[in-house]
Amino acid sequence: NLISSMNLAHLLPLSTLWNGARYNENDKFPPFSPPLLYGLSGSSLFRLNLHVNDIGHTLIFGPTGSGKSTLLALIIASFQRYENARIFAFDKGKSLYPLCLATNAEYYDIGSNENKLSFAPLSRIETQNDKLWVQDWIISLLNLQNIKPSPQQIELIHHALELHVETNAKSLTDFISSLQDSSLRSALNHYSISGSMGHLLDAQSDTLNLSSFSVFEIEELMNLRLSDAIPVLLYLFHLIEKSLDGSPTLLVLDEAWIMLSHEVFRSKIKEWLKVLRKANCAVVMATQSLSDASKSGILDILQESAPTKIFLPNPQALNRGNGEKSLAPYDFYTLFGLNHVEINTIAGAKMKKEYYYKSPYGSRLFELALGEFGVSFLGASSKQDMKKIDELRAIYGNSWIKEWLKYRKIDQHFINFIEKYEKN
Repeated sequence: NLISSMNLAHLLPLSTLWNGARYNENDKFPPFSPPLLYGLSGSSLFRLNLHVNDIGHTLIFGPTGSGKSTLLALIIASFQRYENARIFAFDKGKSLYPLCLATNAEYYDIGSNENKLSFAPLSRIETQNDKLWVQDWIISLLNLQNIKPSPQQIELIHHALELHVETNAKSLTDFISSLQDSSLRSALNHYSISGSMGHLLDAQSDTLNLSSFSVFEIEELMNLRLSDAIPVLLYLFHLIEKSLDGSPTLLVLDEAWIMLSHEVFRSKIKEWLKVLRKANCAVVMATQSLSDASKSGILDILQESAPTKIFLPNPQALNRGNGEKSLAPYDFYTLFGLNHVEINTIAGAKMKKEYYYKSPYGSRLFELALGEFGVSFLGASSKQDMKKIDELRAIYGNSWIKEWLKYRKIDQHFINFIEKYEKN
């Protein structure tokens, strides 16, 4: 028997699952650009985009061991699908090492004894903006040595910088020698070749080569005093900012709590979230703790300027505090706009498997559904894995990928594909 339209109306569902936007909606990307990646949500596909209109800034929160590094690596790998894509990633703990080597990216282990990287921040002063940046950088070095230059001393710095440019000098030592103030020279010597940071900051030319995919491992660097690490990072940030040309760009900060803990970095992140959108650059920050972001002093900026948030499983998510002076995970989740149902979803999600996406467009619990091949490059981050990869590279050179897959006991057809690729 036929049913009436009224009966049909009662039977039809009133809503459907939101599966994500079909295309990346950023108008600075080529038209009809695909989603960043596809995940699984139940039995349906979920299309993951970081961008809300033209804002791609994203926050990723998750405790240790919840799958944060794997998600970051997949986001980075997937971003390379976009034409002329550029990626700059600050890694901690070599979680991006396998992916970086497998894709021939530039990998810099800053501060490592094995690394020969050195910088020459005063070697390429080509514009007035460059000159202003170098002067601010010099003043930052002095501030880190607990010296606040007087107006007269700032004038001396400016004069020495003008002389530095006129004589085509390159190194920090060259600049210090022309600075007519003994107290300033003494403070800056720490960063020159005669001090402990000269090996990184007092070269005649940079050994750094920014490519379309560059990774900076900063664990060794961050083990130094902040007064030593900050000048290096500020210079790297400056180089990245200068290189932005409107191409789709991803700037990834893993373990961002380190940077949120210091005023210099907080100011830089605040600036980035406000201005890098115009340069078609999306900033992705990952951190272990919601409390670090909540207590950073820029919570309002993080909320407003990073519309996309991804929360990883946290069995402690439902733990509540005892008032404003004793906040617990549940309280921090509410500060980021989550309701009880959403927090309960995060508490019950499967570690290293499920992720909770939330943006103004909607929210979904999804899985990455990575196979063993993908995990071999995106999720292999143990020290044992790093050691084995280095061993295989030493023995087999550029053919290490095939041997790595054999070691991981990956299906033979993947190995056959790699062999065919190498032959061609």
